[in-house]
Amino acid sequence: MNTVYAGILAGLGMAAAMGIGERLGLFKINLPFIDGKFFFKGRFDNRTTYLLGLFIHLMTSISFALGYVLFRIYVVPYWSWQWAGPAWTIILWFLFGITVSPVTGYGLFGSRAGKWAWFELLITHCVYGIILTVLLR
Repeated sequence: MNTVYAGILAGLGMAAAMGIGERLGLFKINLPFIDGKFFFKGRFDNRTTYLLGLFIHLMTSISFALGYVLFRIYVVPYWSWQWAGPAWTIILWFLFGITVSPVTGYGLFGSRAGKWAWFELLITHCVYGIILTVLLR
């Protein structure tokens, strides 16, 4: 499968998991909405902010899919997809937790959103990683 399409589908899967978790009252973090809020600073209503954030989220999902391909080629060329995919997923989750989450005001691993936010982020990053890895194996 094309890497760009795989990134888009994995990003949509992650966004869907966050949306479902949020609607069920299980999740407090919704990355597309956070992206929209961070970049557009309340200039739009919530729906528009979410849609613009979803676009940003999908663009980053594509870039991380391309990063995964480079990771497989240059960092772990002899690993099977069953090992490389979970490793890439954990790397993305960890880097998100120590960089993006604090910059957007949610603290390390989303700690300001709740004590289980780190787990929400892990689950949704796993959704992204599973979809991406299966599509690009």
